[in-house]
Amino acid sequence: MIIKRIMLLSSLFIISANLQAASSAEDCAAITDNNKRLECYDKFLKKQKEQRHQETPKPSEPTVKESAPAVTESPEPELTVEEKFGSEKLKDPSKKPKSVDEISSRAIGTYKMWEKGIPVTLENGQVWEITDHRSTYHKVTNPIITIEKALFGSYLLGIEGLNKRFRAKRIK
Repeated sequence: MIIKRIMLLSSLFIISANLQAASSAEDCAAITDNNKRLECYDKFLKKQKEQRHQETPKPSEPTVKESAPAVTESPEPELTVEEKFGSEKLKDPSKKPKSVDEISSRAIGTYKMWEKGIPVTLENGQVWEITDHRSTYHKVTNPIITIEKALFGSYLLGIEGLNKRFRAKRIK
């Protein structure tokens, strides 16, 4: 009889513990059993993701502020997000891109040696310079170049047909 009560109470405890998701990451961190702690984190993160998904506001129409016409010189053509990619560190800080993590364009010319200091001119007009100390021989004409954001504001330059990426910076 006592064994049945213990079994019943322990099963109820286990069921109630599984039904209740942790309210914070600290609750999960307090669990000593590795598997139960992992399950707790999974439930907690799933619950947070569902809450974020429900709370995301729908994008609204951008508002245009009307102002008195000012004397303007010839207006500069609006640059696309791709054209602005990598320009954060150039001299004009007003031309920051919106949010692009990667661009792809064709490099103009024939390249043999990929090493530090080599300027890479892209079809879209951008000029990037390899800053990585590693070098590689890979002869190619007009390759497709992929440049993506990396950690700490740096960029990685990938070359079509080469399984290696180089650190690079935009110089023009």
